[in-house]
Amino acid sequence: MTLLAEPKTTTQHLAPRVAELSAAVAGAGLIVLHLVQPDLDPGWSVVSQYALADSGWLMSVVFILLAIACSALALSLPSDRLRRAGRVGRVLLLVATIGLLIAAAFVVGTPLHDVGSLLGNLGLAVAAVLIGRDLRRGLPDGPRRWSAASAHAPWISAVVMGAFLGTATWGIGLLNRAVVLAYIVWIIVAARQARRG
Repeated sequence: MTLLAEPKTTTQHLAPRVAELSAAVAGAGLIVLHLVQPDLDPGWSVVSQYALADSGWLMSVVFILLAIACSALALSLPSDRLRRAGRVGRVLLLVATIGLLIAAAFVVGTPLHDVGSLLGNLGLAVAAVLIGRDLRRGLPDGPRRWSAASAHAPWISAVVMGAFLGTATWGIGLLNRAVVLAYIVWIIVAARQARRG
């Protein structure tokens, strides 16, 4: 007797594509910010500081796109592939969504932006590990290694950046960009794995 998998709903079909596209456009938005605000030194300045300039609205759009990517990824994850930790990770993606929306609404240096940043960073970093573990089950060696690397890169880069926070060290901005890039890459990898489901 062969059991047939349930057909994917429209949401399960579209959500991973929305997650991939939103994450990719958020990355492109960050590149555009570097081009339109070349006076902001990427070595010293975290990406949230782009919101303080005239084109700061674009930084808010980037945060909103990342929030959309997180919520779409949470919707796209097949429940049958998630164990308890993966389900906790899905909730953390929604926490990250809320954090990113708060970070979009309040500029850097305000207490609410800091709360949003904390929720977004912790939510995404931990969700990547918890969900990534479930999504790579059953993958061949090569893709499994790539999946593991993309799932662990967010928390590793966040820990390295955190070690330098509060220090007047050139490079903190580059570390911050590495964290954001790690989030974007993981979201795209996880969405592709969810799509293959």
